[in-house]
Amino acid sequence: MQRGKRIIQALFLTVLTLAFAASAQAANPDYFYKNLVDIGYVKSLVKVPHPEGVMLIDARPYQGKYVQGYIPTAVSLPDSEFDKRAAEVLPKDKNATLVFYCEGPSCKLSHSSARKAEALGYRNVKVFPGGYPEWVKAGEYPAIGVEALKDMITKGESFLLVDSRPLVKFLEGSIPSAVSIPDSAFAKKQGLLPADKASTLVFFCGGYACPLSHSSAKKAMALGYANVKVCEAGEPAWVKKYGASSGGLKVQTGGVEGAINVEQFKKILAEKPDSIMLIDVRDPEEFAAGHSPSAVNIPVGELEKKLKDMKFDKPVVFVCATGSRSGEAYYMTRDLRKDVKEVYYLEAATKWSKDGSCDITPNKK
Repeated sequence: MQRGKRIIQALFLTVLTLAFAASAQAANPDYFYKNLVDIGYVKSLVKVPHPEGVMLIDARPYQGKYVQGYIPTAVSLPDSEFDKRAAEVLPKDKNATLVFYCEGPSCKLSHSSARKAEALGYRNVKVFPGGYPEWVKAGEYPAIGVEALKDMITKGESFLLVDSRPLVKFLEGSIPSAVSIPDSAFAKKQGLLPADKASTLVFFCGGYACPLSHSSAKKAMALGYANVKVCEAGEPAWVKKYGASSGGLKVQTGGVEGAINVEQFKKILAEKPDSIMLIDVRDPEEFAAGHSPSAVNIPVGELEKKLKDMKFDKPVVFVCATGSRSGEAYYMTRDLRKDVKEVYYLEAATKWSKDGSCDITPNKK
């Protein structure tokens, strides 16, 4: 009798399980791929270096969607280009795990690509149906392409671009408008971040294999910043696509914080004065007596009220007669315009002539 009861119970549970599975399957649209994963699974893949034998794939269009925001570490393979580009993008190993996603449950692209991958012989194919919208809704940070970053800079959008590489790398050249906050010194330099936690922060470092920008992004989110992104292609991709970092000018420091190297400054004035924004903070009478032809005159006493509306599209160098007022202008700019990343001053005594020439004597430190 007991054995009969157990058999009936087992059959009941089996029927119930099958009914539940059928109900769950019926809840999904017909176009859904058979193997689905949730956001927890996807989170486990977003690591640098990326787990071996796994590829996270964005099936959305490249320009219109991917570069504007994607799940970090995902590669772009638009479903419309699958047949043309699958061989170059997908791994050779047909046992590799492929996880496709697109623009949420109503988007068919990831499911279409998953079936195409299965038809090519891949044996471990999955789809994350929540896609990019669910990733962002969950409060996870997105990645953006260098194209989107370029648009943000060109349009003058309000955001802080952070170079997470070591300072020595930053000084060799960085993406224009970036500020140096090495990930290793994040705790010490987090004061450079804006006070407003709603501010947009974009971190980058040395490319897809570099974990520093991801590490810094997580630290910023832990501090309460709500709008954090990474440009994981980083400085190498920027240079490849848009040319030399910092507009081709790599500013050398002069031994103290913010001071430009005097010899480099002389060379810039002689050969490429237009490569910097030179601001002379002396009084108008001093400026009239002699100044660099490329300089603009903003007395240090007037700088604070003008800083808010000033546009900076190249490295800024402040000069005066002794280095005192230019140093004051440097620190004022760093304090009031944290979005201005390349700002320096001349720590030297200067004597400007009417013809624009100048005798420069470095201050002894």
